[in-house]
Amino acid sequence: GMGATTTASWSPVYPPALATPITSKTLAAVRALTAWVLQRERATEAGSAPESAPETLRHQLDALPSATLLQGIQRHRLESLLQADPAVGDLLPGLQADLQHAARREGMAALALASLTREMALLFAEAGIPLLVIKGIPLALQTTGSLTARGRGDCDLFVDPAQVGAAIALLQSAGFALSYGASCVGDDSVRGRYSRFVSIEISLERDAGGRRQWIDLHWHATHVRGVLPGFQALWQRGEELQINGQPIRTLSHRDALVHACCHATTDRWMALRNLVDVERLGRALSLAQRVDLSRLRAVRKSWLALADAFEENSVSWRLSRAQAVRLKAEVAQQLPWRSLGDGEWTVTNRLRSLAHTVNLSHHPVHGCSMLLQQLMPPGDLVDPQTGDVR
Repeated sequence: GMGATTTASWSPVYPPALATPITSKTLAAVRALTAWVLQRERATEAGSAPESAPETLRHQLDALPSATLLQGIQRHRLESLLQADPAVGDLLPGLQADLQHAARREGMAALALASLTREMALLFAEAGIPLLVIKGIPLALQTTGSLTARGRGDCDLFVDPAQVGAAIALLQSAGFALSYGASCVGDDSVRGRYSRFVSIEISLERDAGGRRQWIDLHWHATHVRGVLPGFQALWQRGEELQINGQPIRTLSHRDALVHACCHATTDRWMALRNLVDVERLGRALSLAQRVDLSRLRAVRKSWLALADAFEENSVSWRLSRAQAVRLKAEVAQQLPWRSLGDGEWTVTNRLRSLAHTVNLSHHPVHGCSMLLQQLMPPGDLVDPQTGDVR
C-alpha cells in the first residue's frame, strides 16, 4: 500500500535516531532551538543583527544530556540547519563536535544525491523525456542556495503519466531494477492506466560502486490529489536550476511550497525539517499570496503546524481545528520515523491512518483513488516474482 511505497524507498544508512522515539521535553527543546535559528536566519536576510539565545532556551537545552539532544536533532533531520549557524556551536559546546560530524555526513550524502540527480537529468534529456525533479537537491537550492545545506534526501523524478513505461525502461537501461518486482504501472493497458490512476509512484534501485541508490519515479506529484495540476501544467510553469552546468527542471517556487505542504501533511508533520522547508519557501511570498494559498487544506494546516511548532506569529488569519492539528503533529514528532503509533499495524492504527489519508483532500479524484487503492491495490494485479498478470 501507500505506506510501504513511501517507507521502503528510504536508504537503510539513515541515522538510527530516526527509529527511536523522543520525549515531549526533547521535542520542545529541539523546536525552540530551531525556531531561534530560523529567527536569526530571517534577521540576517533582513540586514539586522541576529538575536542571542534567550535564557529560557538556554535552560531548556541545559536540562537535557547532549546525547539526548543530538538524538532529537537527528530524529528531525536538523543537523545541517543547526550546524550552519556558528552561534549554535557556541550555545552547545559539548555537542559541537558531534553536530559537526553528523552535518558532515549529511553533506556528503547530499553531494552523492546531487551527482545522482545530475546523472538522471542528463539521462532523461538525452532520451527526450521531459522530467521534473521534485524535493531533494532542487528544493535545497530553492530554500538555501546550496546543494548540501539541507542535508540528504530522496531522488524523486516526476514524468508525464503517458511516459511512465518509457521512463522505467530508461532507468532499467541505466542499471535500476524495480524494488518490489514486476509491475504493470508502465503498461499501455487497462491495468496500467488503472495502476497509474490509483498510485502515484514506483521505487527503483541499483548498486553503484558498492552503494545502493534509490529513485522514486512519480507520475502524480503528491499523494494529496486534486491540489496540484498534472505534469504538463507544472512543467510549463516550472523553473530551471543548474547542478554543475547540467540544467535541472523543478517545480516553480509557488508550486514547491504547495508540494512541501502536501508532503508534510501526508507525513503528519512528523519532521521539523519539512516545516523548515515550508517556512523558508513562504518567506518569498507576500502576506496576500499566503492568505490566497491558505484556501488549500494542506497549506492551511501546514502553516498551522508551523505556527505551533516554532511559535510563528506571521500566520495572522484564522485557522480551524487548531487543537486537532496540534495534537496530531506533536504525537507524530515524538514517534519513530514514519511510525503509525504504538503497536504499529493494529486495527485501530490502520483505521486512523486510513482516515488521515482520505481526509488529505476533499477532491473527488482523491477519495476515489484512495478507495480503489484499498479495494484493489495495483500490486495485486501482477505477480511480482514472475510478472504474470493475475
